[in-house]
Amino acid sequence: MKFDQLVGLGMLAVATGVFVYYSAWVFVLPFVDEDNFIQSFFLPREYAATIPLMLLLVAGLFLASFIGMVLLKQSEKEKLKQAKKKE
Repeated sequence: MKFDQLVGLGMLAVATGVFVYYSAWVFVLPFVDEDNFIQSFFLPREYAATIPLMLLLVAGLFLASFIGMVLLKQSEKEKLKQAKKKE
């Protein structure tokens, strides 16, 4: 098995684990008694909306920063092309 396939398999396993954990946390845990030992494996329910919202915000900021950097580099290349044409 190639390294990139192994990395992809690992990423898929992590994503599946996160999906199962989050789904159980949001959809199953509200029907389980508060004093059940399973409740100790999960964060309080308030974080079920807060954590994904924060992750979405951070991902949006990284995406906006990446797009801004690409646009700046592209404009620098265009300026260099224009300067070379004038010479």
